[in-house]
Amino acid sequence: MPELDVILAPALAPDCLIGLELHLLDAVATRQTPPVLLIYASPGRCISIGRYHSFGGSPARDGINVIRRLTGGRVVGAGQGWLGLALIVPTRTAILMEDAAPVRKLKPEQIMNRYARGILTGMRALGIDCFYPGRDAITFEQREIAMCTFETDASGAMLFEAAIAHHRGMEELVHDLERIDPDGALSCRMYDAASATKVVRELARDVSFDELAGAIASGYCRSLGQTRRRELTAIESTQAQHRAQALGGLNWIPRPVGGPSLTLRNRIASQLGAIEAAVALNADGTIGAARLSGDFIANSPAIAALESELRGHPLDLASVSHAVAKTFGDIDNNKGNFFLGAGELSNLVRLIAGVN
Repeated sequence: MPELDVILAPALAPDCLIGLELHLLDAVATRQTPPVLLIYASPGRCISIGRYHSFGGSPARDGINVIRRLTGGRVVGAGQGWLGLALIVPTRTAILMEDAAPVRKLKPEQIMNRYARGILTGMRALGIDCFYPGRDAITFEQREIAMCTFETDASGAMLFEAAIAHHRGMEELVHDLERIDPDGALSCRMYDAASATKVVRELARDVSFDELAGAIASGYCRSLGQTRRRELTAIESTQAQHRAQALGGLNWIPRPVGGPSLTLRNRIASQLGAIEAAVALNADGTIGAARLSGDFIANSPAIAALESELRGHPLDLASVSHAVAKTFGDIDNNKGNFFLGAGELSNLVRLIAGVN
């Protein structure tokens, strides 16, 4: 069982976070460092959008910044008032304390269940009896208090992320989103005190970063095994800044909402919000380009592979079904590809093909 390094960072700049995660994914995949659990807070008022959201608006407005995660999933709060968590491991199941055969057979949707357990254990130790009902939310008495998501890169290394409502929650996010995205390009359900909550509300007292982060770190120690507390190294800090600068900004992946090429669009309500498929056709009627966007969780190499596989084929159910099945259909042999949020893969096929 590999040792898990635990790093607490109470003032980590959002752009440095992305750079640090990229560095740690490489370092953990190549065994330069053990698996890492990073628990952090960031300054400023932020909205965290997923890897696959289309957002062409201003990255900052009225003191609110938009940051884009490496992982997919819903829009969630970030920065001031939120506690962030990033767990980086060399494979999805590398540090799970279960028999080898059952671990290898875990379905993608079971991965978040396993890695959310440290959060549940830590929060319960504080007196908040949280529950993971499935999909991407952690709840207390059916009110959302945290959101989970994950990504695996081309090497197979996994980044599991969580945003925990500390002093601010999803009900505040809704108002921030109205200010930063008045055109409604980013989908988000309406939250209030009956559907969302936060740590300080449930404990009816102030909770420091050290107390909350320490409880969650202890929760992961109990659920995942041996841990070692340490600080960020000089190399990690330098690499975080270097990679952040190389990205060119917090909204670092352009997922354009318009343009003359992607002319055919279809949108469906999904398990996490909404998913859109945009397709451009060549003169001969074959697919010239395809783009998936919205509220879903998937590994980025698979999305790139699917969009590539679709090109050059007719936009019909048979061709789209073949491309989706080739990318995601065989859980045991597709190198860990996953797509969560659409339900059955047939829903994804119909979305792309434009069949309602």
